[in-house]
Amino acid sequence: MIVDEERDRRLMKRAGALVRHWRRVFLGAAVCSAAALLVSLVLPKIYRATTYILITESKIGAGSREQVWQQTMLLPTFVPFVDNDVLISQSLKKFGLDRPPYNLTVDRFRRKDYLEVELPKSTRLLELQVEFPDAKLATDLANDLAQRAVEFNSRMNAADTLATREFLKTQLDEATARLSQAAANRLRVRKEAGIEDREKQLSVLLGEKEFLASQLDQLRLSLAQQESKSKLLVQALAGQPRTYLLKKSVAADPLLERVAEKANPDALALSMTEESLNTTREEIQRILVNADASSAAERAGIHTAEERLELVNREVSQLLPEVTTWRGRLDEADHDYELACETVKAATREYQDASVTVSSKSQDLKQVAPALIPERPVRPRILLNTILGFLLGGALSAGIALAAENFEELRTSRPYRLEEDEQVPLRRV
Repeated sequence: MIVDEERDRRLMKRAGALVRHWRRVFLGAAVCSAAALLVSLVLPKIYRATTYILITESKIGAGSREQVWQQTMLLPTFVPFVDNDVLISQSLKKFGLDRPPYNLTVDRFRRKDYLEVELPKSTRLLELQVEFPDAKLATDLANDLAQRAVEFNSRMNAADTLATREFLKTQLDEATARLSQAAANRLRVRKEAGIEDREKQLSVLLGEKEFLASQLDQLRLSLAQQESKSKLLVQALAGQPRTYLLKKSVAADPLLERVAEKANPDALALSMTEESLNTTREEIQRILVNADASSAAERAGIHTAEERLELVNREVSQLLPEVTTWRGRLDEADHDYELACETVKAATREYQDASVTVSSKSQDLKQVAPALIPERPVRPRILLNTILGFLLGGALSAGIALAAENFEELRTSRPYRLEEDEQVPLRRV
């Protein structure tokens, strides 16, 4: 409580000192306020021109598939499109600011903070502010920088399109060259292969092979039948006599009987023996000979057919790998040709769509709300500076008054000393 009372007492004492010196405090505040007003009136007026540049996605093509937050993160990339030393230098030269009386260079322009580029939150805008002593020049600089940024972006897109077209043109030329090479290789392989003649020859050989195989089966079957027939005929021939003996009575012939009666009427009846070949045996013999001849012919036919079939098989064995190899080379050449054709088609399509492809992946810059000539300067703020000068002067004068009061109090007051009889003895606890 004693400390609080002491503090309040000191506070009241200081307040009383300020009240006593209020004229000085007010005079100091007024002097500072007048000085701030004078300085504000003397300082050159600074005007601010503001314009905005809209960053939009391309309306050509499918557009970017990036998420919104990704596109927002990329917005600061476009700040150098405006805050660009080259563009600033060009604008300074255009409006003659690099000559007297301004004699501005890019470095001086930046050190004086004439240009400020910001990204307003939750927008796709670039805010371009130019502060300059001349209101019209501030407006012209802001609009010129914005237009140059838009033109710079357009030139970059055009350069990207041209570079892309040149790159795709190179790819198209290379694809066309590969197509020509593939077509020439395909034609050469076709000429060397003679695949139609080889396949026709192979087809003929395979047909002949099939026919010979069928004939061999028929000949072998017929030979087996003839051999079986020959065995049966040999067995049948063994059981047949070569000739037959036939006894015939002479009386059986009326003419011979009459002759015999005239010659010897009392004689016994006459008879005669006749020997003749066995026609059945002869027929079997003939059939057997024909069967043997057929068997021999069929054996000869089988031998000839087997030789021919072996030759055909050998030719097929030689021709079939050749046809397979050439067919594989032809398929490979056709595949290369088709692939080259598809590559040329794709390269042609990409070359024709180069402008759309580049534009669809680019961002467009458009100036919106062009800067207008400002009517009031943004600096100096005369009223605010005057008020701040008054407050600052008052605070400074009050501080000086309090310091003078404290100094005077310390100077006039005598030091407090304890007399010998007033000294307080120290006790040990």
